[in-house]
Amino acid sequence: MPVAHVDEQLPAGGTRMDARTLWTLLAGNALTAVGIGFFLPILPLFVTARGGDPFLVGVVFAAGVVGRAVAQYPAGWLADRMGRRPILLGSLIVYALLYPVYVLPVPVALLVGVRFAHSLAGGAFVPAAMALAADLTPPASRGRVFSRLRASDMVGLLLGPALGGLVAGFRLEYVFGAGALISLAAAAVLARLPTAGTGPPAVEAVDLVPVRVPRLLRLMLPALVLGAPVAWTFGAFDSVWSLYLTSRGASTLVVGLSFATYALPIVLFAGLAAGVADRLGYLSAGRLTVLTHGLLACLYPFLASVPLLVLIGLVEGGLTAAGMPALNAEVSRRAPPGAQGRTQGTYQLGLNAAQVGGAVVTGALYGLGPVYAFGGVGVVCLLALAGSLAVSREPAP
Repeated sequence: MPVAHVDEQLPAGGTRMDARTLWTLLAGNALTAVGIGFFLPILPLFVTARGGDPFLVGVVFAAGVVGRAVAQYPAGWLADRMGRRPILLGSLIVYALLYPVYVLPVPVALLVGVRFAHSLAGGAFVPAAMALAADLTPPASRGRVFSRLRASDMVGLLLGPALGGLVAGFRLEYVFGAGALISLAAAAVLARLPTAGTGPPAVEAVDLVPVRVPRLLRLMLPALVLGAPVAWTFGAFDSVWSLYLTSRGASTLVVGLSFATYALPIVLFAGLAAGVADRLGYLSAGRLTVLTHGLLACLYPFLASVPLLVLIGLVEGGLTAAGMPALNAEVSRRAPPGAQGRTQGTYQLGLNAAQVGGAVVTGALYGLGPVYAFGGVGVVCLLALAGSLAVSREPAP
C-alpha cells in the first residue's frame, strides 16, 4: 500500500461526520441523476416538435457530449483550487437556470448552442463529486463508496425517464420547468455539505509540485485502458441497442424496460459488488467487467428472443456492477497529492471520448449488420483486456 496522499485523509469530525457527509453527497447525486434521466429522453421529441430534423437531433446530442467532455478537466482543476462544495453547487444552480432557455422563442438550430452550454455546466459536477467521494473515504474502502455513487446514478435511469414521460404527457415544455426544480432540489440537498472537509485540499502541495496532464495520464493508464472499453460499450449500446431490440420485435416499452433491468442489479447489489471489488482488487474487477461486456457483445447478435435479450442484459448489469466503481477507486488511489479533482477530470474526459467513439463507430458498423456492430464492441473489449496486462503497475507513492 503506498503512502497515504494528503487529499486521502478523512475530514475533521470523525467517522460519523464523514458518513453523514457521504450520504448527503449520495442523495444529491441521486436527485441530479433523476433530473438528467427525466429530461434527456424527451429532448429529441422537443427538438422535432420545434421543427428540427433527425440530423439536428443528432447534432444537439453531440453538442451535449462535447460540452460535458470540455468541462471535465477545468472543473477538476477548480475543485482542487476552490473546493468541492462550490463547484457542486455552482454546477447545479447554473444547470437549473439554463433549463428555461430551451423554451425561448429562438430558431431551433440555436438549441445546439443551448445544449452545449447546458452540458458544460452539468459536466462540472462529475469530477467534483468523484473527488469528494475519494476525500471522504479511506483508500481501502473506495470500491464501496464508488459503487454507492454509481448506484445513485442508476436511480436516474430507473426513475427519470418514467417521470419525464409522465410530465411530457401533459405538455413537452413542462419537462424543462420540472428539470430545473429537480436540479435546484439537488443543490438544496448538497448545500447541507459542511464547508470543512470539502474545501481546497492540500493547496500548498499543489503549488510546490505542479501536476501536468501527461503525468496524470501515465499514472491512471492501467485504469483508463480498462475504463475506456466499458465507456465504448455504453456509447455503442446507446447508439444501436434500441434499434436492435425493435428489429427483433420489441416494443418501445420493452426497450425502456431493458435499460431499467440493466440498472436494477447495480442499484440493488451495490454493497455486494463493492465488497467483491475490494477483495478481488480494483484492476481485477475492471478486467472481469471488460471480459463480460466483450463476450456478451459477441453473443447478442445471434439471439432472436427478446425476453432472453432482456434477461441477459439483467445478468450483465449484475456481473459488471463492480467494474466502473472499482476503476474509479483505482484512479482515486493513483491521484497525486492535492490533485484528486484534476485526476478525476482527466479520467472522465478519456471516458467521454471513448463513449463518443463507441457510439459513432458502432452506429456505422450497424449499417453493415448487427454482427459487425456487436462484434466490434467485443473486439475492442478483448484487445483492451490484453493491453491492460501490459500496462498494469502499482502507482508511485
